[in-house]
Amino acid sequence: MAKRISPKTASGFARRFAGLAGGYWSGQDRWSVRLLAAALLVLTVAQVSVPVMMNLWSQRLFDALEQRAMDRLPVLAAAAGGILLYNIAVTVAHLWVKRRLQFGWRAWLTRRLVGAWVSDGRELALPSHPGDHDNPDGRIAEDARVVTELAIDLGHSLTYCLLLLVSFASILWQLSGVVPVTLGGVSVPVPGHLLLLALAFAAAGTAAAIAVARPLVRAAKRRQGLEADFRFGLARVRENAPVIARQRAEAVERGRMALLFGGVRRGWDRQTGALVRVMAFGASYSVLSAVFPILVVAPRYAAGAITLGVMMQTAQAFQQAVAALSWPIDNLATVAQWTASIERVLGLKEALDGITPLPPIKAPAPGFLSDGGNTARKR
Repeated sequence: MAKRISPKTASGFARRFAGLAGGYWSGQDRWSVRLLAAALLVLTVAQVSVPVMMNLWSQRLFDALEQRAMDRLPVLAAAAGGILLYNIAVTVAHLWVKRRLQFGWRAWLTRRLVGAWVSDGRELALPSHPGDHDNPDGRIAEDARVVTELAIDLGHSLTYCLLLLVSFASILWQLSGVVPVTLGGVSVPVPGHLLLLALAFAAAGTAAAIAVARPLVRAAKRRQGLEADFRFGLARVRENAPVIARQRAEAVERGRMALLFGGVRRGWDRQTGALVRVMAFGASYSVLSAVFPILVVAPRYAAGAITLGVMMQTAQAFQQAVAALSWPIDNLATVAQWTASIERVLGLKEALDGITPLPPIKAPAPGFLSDGGNTARKR
């Protein structure tokens, strides 16, 4: 079973990550970086407005169908076309801004790591230095990319889900009305019952998903380490190819590569087992989240208390609220991969910081020139 993460451990991890990569947001290009981040936030708000508009559009469409009001369809079709064009523009602009921010952050972190690695003899001292820092090339090339790209992706998706929850929680509250609930012979008016059901449904689903997928973080971290070992072994064969050929050590190297790839297979199988449990739960949860709100609202429609449009709008709003609340479930695998890469990059950076730099090379004495001292002296 994976170790439970305490709030203290989480805050310490956040501080270490901020110390590693937070300088990008306060460096020389901080104003352009912050401007891109602000643009990303504005575009995220625009993205949230699309499902809200579609929710209102759906209510009007189903009400028109129920009333056989076919004269409304051209207007509704034109409105759908406008929403489509708006969504395309927002999606394209959002992608451009997000990718520019991601690559800028990766470039900054890569320069920092390479500068710390290839300087003052650290590249020579690192292999013999204690700590978790194997395969520095893989950590800089791959893990630094994952750290920065997924940080932006996760930050965006979390912000999107929070904004989505606020938007559809208000819609659900309005659509719920006040439902009387009889308790011990006393009728108690309950406002916002659909929102309360969505919160309870999502909370139960999140708790179950976390319990099912707890081993995933360790499996993802272990697999990344094994993959890096295999890449490093292949790079070693390439670098030492002349020696291996002279000593006819090909069979030994093939055996070593087979052992390393066997570790990759074990890591893959372990992660697959964890992902199977997560995916099986996610598949069942997605079906339940689609069916449950229809079953809850259907009696009110059958009783004539609401129209068909309001029923469909309510069901969609419920699904959107549950989807927003299900962010931990949907991003368990991504968070596991991200945290594993952060730990690998932190391990490298902390090891490099702990190496005592070699003393600087003394400057050549005056008059000692690279041409063997044959340069004519000034008279």
